[in-house]
Amino acid sequence: MQEYVYDAFISYSHRDMQWAKRLQHRLETFPIPKDMTDAASGRRKLRVFRDQTDLTGSELEIALRKELDASKFLIVICSPDSAASPWVNEEVEYFRSSGKGDRIIPFIVAGEPESDNPELECYSPALLSGDSHMLGANIREIGWNKAFLKLMAILLDVRFNRLVDREKQRRRQRIMISTAAALLIITVTGALVWRNVIMSRRNQELSYDIYGAALVSISQKDEIEPDDIAFLKTSADAGNSYAMWFLADCYERGWGTEKDPEAAFSWYLKAAEAGDATSMIGVANCYSNGTGTEADPVKSLEWNLKAAEAGDASGMLNAGIDYELGTGTEENPEEAFRWYTKSAEAGNELGMYHLARCYRDGIGTETDLKQAFTWMKSLAETGNTIGMYNLGLMYQYGYGTETSPEDAYHWYRKAAEAGDADGMYMVGWCTENEFGTEDPALEWYKEAAELGNAKADEAVSRLTE
Repeated sequence: MQEYVYDAFISYSHRDMQWAKRLQHRLETFPIPKDMTDAASGRRKLRVFRDQTDLTGSELEIALRKELDASKFLIVICSPDSAASPWVNEEVEYFRSSGKGDRIIPFIVAGEPESDNPELECYSPALLSGDSHMLGANIREIGWNKAFLKLMAILLDVRFNRLVDREKQRRRQRIMISTAAALLIITVTGALVWRNVIMSRRNQELSYDIYGAALVSISQKDEIEPDDIAFLKTSADAGNSYAMWFLADCYERGWGTEKDPEAAFSWYLKAAEAGDATSMIGVANCYSNGTGTEADPVKSLEWNLKAAEAGDASGMLNAGIDYELGTGTEENPEEAFRWYTKSAEAGNELGMYHLARCYRDGIGTETDLKQAFTWMKSLAETGNTIGMYNLGLMYQYGYGTETSPEDAYHWYRKAAEAGDADGMYMVGWCTENEFGTEDPALEWYKEAAELGNAKADEAVSRLTE
């Protein structure tokens, strides 16, 4: 099998340069899930070549043939401008002549493919002369984020829905919070046990007893079969705590079997009593939500504390939330601060956020904006969009640091490029008001509006009307 230097070559009209730059950045920074990486390379990031010249004819052959030959896929930024571009057309023709016509991916940013109106046509002649059923993505139909994921699904050769589900799970862990009350409520949801995070950790920790390798294999499946459920029961009955947790999760979610809250609670409890910290959180959540048992906030706190004392960072976070809200106990800001600190120091992202918030608002400790800034910066540097967005706010208003429009814009933009709607809105605001940048604003407002940001929707209306 041929080895390629680049995973993709981006072809575009230089009037679409901003789209090309943005796509290249997103492709190169997108964290590929471990179970979707190529087994031979094991790489977690794509390698992308973006043509930065305006060449045709012999110049194209001399300067770009090597890069086109070294690229596995050709991504064409499609717009009326690229349809009229001679160099885009030549790059498509050359790539197809190399026997890789089935690896040409249109990425439509404007216009319409195969349009009756020449002014709207976004396919170059070379694209129109090829396979009319080429797989591609159209941001005008499904928005930037879904179009990007569709493109990634083609590049990684995985099902689009599978990638969307993984991205949704990732986004659940960085829920944006706009008010203190909403922060606490949404963070509780964000602190729940998410399947893939736990499975990844468990697969690394799992001792390969007679059940271990088979459990890892089942955990990596997209769909669980009845035979898998039967195996999980056998393994759980034999005392394997991972199988107990896995079986409980299947019953709770109806994954491979009918939903059975009572059975879910029973297996979470058995695994928790066997010392499994993740299942302790599962028991706590069942008592909190009344899943398979009567709601009991006191018992929920007890099991969160057991998980916390067993060293689980999510248990520490949940204990902190319980003490701050007074769930199952009297409100105790000092105890909340103590558990948030432990959770943050153990590397839990939401623990870092709440610790920064405690220092900012004086919850259980003295107000210390410098400490708040330090922890928010630590959170942002993990790639968490909550941290990126709030770090932008701190630079904008000088909370715990010097005011810096350029740094504020930098972190808003990182949040926006990671898919955060509020970050997109603030990038639009910064660019419209020339706050730390002079980039155009409207496209960022549009993307934020597509993700449901009401302020961005108003901004789009203001600028377009």
